[in-house]
Amino acid sequence: MKKITFLIIEILLFSFFLNAQTTNLLFVYEDKEFFPDSVGNSEDINWDKPGAAVECMKLLEKKLDVKITFKRFPWKRCLEIMLKDGEADGLFTASYKKEREAFGAFPQKNGVIDETRRYGTTNYCYYKLKKSNITWDGKQIKNLSKKIGAPLGYSIVDDIKKMGYPVETSPGTTNDLKKLLADALDLVAALETQGDYLIEKYPEFSKNIEKLSPPIASKNYYLMLSNQFVNKNPQLAEKIWNALADIREKDFPNIVKKYYE
Repeated sequence: MKKITFLIIEILLFSFFLNAQTTNLLFVYEDKEFFPDSVGNSEDINWDKPGAAVECMKLLEKKLDVKITFKRFPWKRCLEIMLKDGEADGLFTASYKKEREAFGAFPQKNGVIDETRRYGTTNYCYYKLKKSNITWDGKQIKNLSKKIGAPLGYSIVDDIKKMGYPVETSPGTTNDLKKLLADALDLVAALETQGDYLIEKYPEFSKNIEKLSPPIASKNYYLMLSNQFVNKNPQLAEKIWNALADIREKDFPNIVKKYYE
């Protein structure tokens, strides 16, 4: 009888420790600077100042029983290969497009994207040479003769094409602004935080380039989770998105401050 009792206790303890094991996750994000969310144009991560989004994702480890490994790759590889194939469990930060549901999952409520569980919101804006006579009123571009530059794989590319304007994609906004300076482009479409940061950082940009108003679009950005991970861990997936919403409200404002100091 005692042996049976001990055996039952051992089984229960084993089950407890098995269930209490930390879940190891792999999160991927772009290897191009996406200030202030990620810093540096490299696969390397500077943990002294990795970026506001990276720090927010890292906080998930404290709020949930998870351990996250972070890796950086080109955006299309992150989204269309690693997340789609389930090699990565999560990808940040991504705006919602219906076709992206084939690559991974967004937080939803009653079958609709749950904006309350976004990571954040950012504007896309046009940037032009100060000497240019191009204008933008929020609906129409006037005096456009060359293409508009935008980063490869970004959602704004399709948005501009739908407006009927030609787009030339590149590895990143820095490349686009250099092409703009060289008169190879008429406009650059960029995330406002990223475009403003680059113009402020580089004198040759600030001297010659300016931002146009109003913004092209305002978009919410999310942590995507792989469909494989969500199907296998639906409850944990919901906890991750819930925790990130809490981090956005309580922790993000203080985290992001140091990137503008």
